[in-house]
Amino acid sequence: MDFYRIETVEQAQDLVKILPEVVAIDTEYVKGDPRTTQLLSIIIADDKRAWTFPPSLLHVLTPAIRARRLVFLQDYNHCDTIVLYKGGCDIRDQNCFNLIDMHHLLDENAEHDLGSRVLLEFKDAYKKVFWGKYKNFEDADPEEALEYQCKDAIYTYRLGIKDYEELYRDKKLSELYAHVRKLSRALLDTELAGVCVDVELMKHTKQEMSGKIAGYLPKLREEFDEYCKIWEMEKWCEKIKDLKSIKGKLNAKRPEFSFTSDKQISWLLYDALKLPVIEKTKKGNPSTDFDTLKTLSEDYPEIATIVEYKEVKSIYSTFVEGMLERVDNGRIYPHFNVSGTATGRISHTDPNMGNLPKEGIIRNFFLPSPGMVIIGADYAQLEVVVELNLTEDPGLKRIVLGGESKHDLFKADLDKAGFNLPRSQVKNVNFALQYGAGAKKIAKMVGCDETTSNQIIDVFYTTFNGVKQLKNDVNVTLAREGMVTNLAGRIRRFEATENKYEVYRQQRQAYNFLIQGVAGEACNRAYYRFAAWCKENRCGRALFSVHDEIVAEVPPNKVEEATQALISIMEASTEDFSFKYPLKAAPYGPLNFWTKT
Repeated sequence: MDFYRIETVEQAQDLVKILPEVVAIDTEYVKGDPRTTQLLSIIIADDKRAWTFPPSLLHVLTPAIRARRLVFLQDYNHCDTIVLYKGGCDIRDQNCFNLIDMHHLLDENAEHDLGSRVLLEFKDAYKKVFWGKYKNFEDADPEEALEYQCKDAIYTYRLGIKDYEELYRDKKLSELYAHVRKLSRALLDTELAGVCVDVELMKHTKQEMSGKIAGYLPKLREEFDEYCKIWEMEKWCEKIKDLKSIKGKLNAKRPEFSFTSDKQISWLLYDALKLPVIEKTKKGNPSTDFDTLKTLSEDYPEIATIVEYKEVKSIYSTFVEGMLERVDNGRIYPHFNVSGTATGRISHTDPNMGNLPKEGIIRNFFLPSPGMVIIGADYAQLEVVVELNLTEDPGLKRIVLGGESKHDLFKADLDKAGFNLPRSQVKNVNFALQYGAGAKKIAKMVGCDETTSNQIIDVFYTTFNGVKQLKNDVNVTLAREGMVTNLAGRIRRFEATENKYEVYRQQRQAYNFLIQGVAGEACNRAYYRFAAWCKENRCGRALFSVHDEIVAEVPPNKVEEATQALISIMEASTEDFSFKYPLKAAPYGPLNFWTKT
């Protein structure tokens, strides 16, 4: 490898003359928000050479960068693109290819970060060595910094070429990546422009919710007082035992159980209450996140108050306190990751819009820009329609075409079979069976023996026999090939296992992938197409998509035109998958703040 410093205009002009048609570009900048951070250097590389130059020379090289036939980027959250854009080099509409997005389509389960891939492919641990020595790039020895940043760019080029060639050998994958690129580009506009928020409402909500959170603590203490006292006594004995002096023992403060501590909640749930561990953290510890506890509470209602507390606290920290911290001149600037999930749905950070509550005041934080109003549209029963198209299930057909409720349909058949369960219980059983629950879980939910729960399951699959057939087909494919492919062309791979519980989990995920992956893809394609329509017609802009919904801001005098275009584009996703039963979308707006009511 050869590393070069470009320090003068003349050297930059000479580089332009020899610059390859295919390059990789990387940037180094002070840690922080890419919109506001300080750009330190830019690196251009091919297979063996890398040139690094300061921001002061970027204007000289920008025309050449924009004219390259292919540009590879390792672009986490669009950071490099945004930093370059803010530095005067706009490559948003150039022929750029993102390693993370390409590699995610090639192997959705792999590590996509550059350090992991380089270590695996080239056995070079340079990143670990560098960051083990330096906390900040700007603190590094100049020669070590030169080697580090140039290697970043060269390896980006090598892996970019490898992924590009592999991706474009497969027509379906290359076509899918074209959709991913367009989606990523459309979302980048929102990352740069941001979204208006009601700061005063956020502050008021923060005050209200902090009081509500505090109100949970005495209630939790009362419900679990016996266990709290056990924990406190154990910790007190440990503390006294460790203190060597009598004076230290006398002045020691007694430990107090805290429901704000995930570690202590973990002890309460898994050590004291002996609840089963259904999910673990990356470090291998039992999970205490909201989704895990909510699932547990279905079988263990005694932890319902903890779940309520965790939900309110999660909403508060993410969408109230977290968003307030990120407000910049009345706007927030969210990040969108088009390769953040195995199903292909968009993941969101700053804030995590994917966990945004569908109801309540949080949606009202989001405002249109001055002179604009919010419009939006929601797909009607998106996953049910996708499932119907895959299964031709008569029960699903009655729901989609006849307007019947899935829960009422199942309850009616249960009633005919002699199982007179309340609708609320039928609803819970319905959801549980959709996500692969077995006889034991259903028996516990209903309060019956397993023979009866198996009969209930039989009724479900009689009502939805097309679903049963597709699930059986998926299980056979998964056992034979270890992977499934959905209608969008995405692949979901699974490791071979002899563990029957892991097999059940994989079967559930594989089936859901066929439904959720296509539903997500339909929404993604509609989003970038509507964003393009807004640009072409100079009619506001698409803001974001969340759940099965697309949100936009448009001029008041363009509401009708934009809404018709949005609905037409969303429903046109039907054609992408040659669906027999078309997708439908319901509009809302115009609104002065984001709400559907």
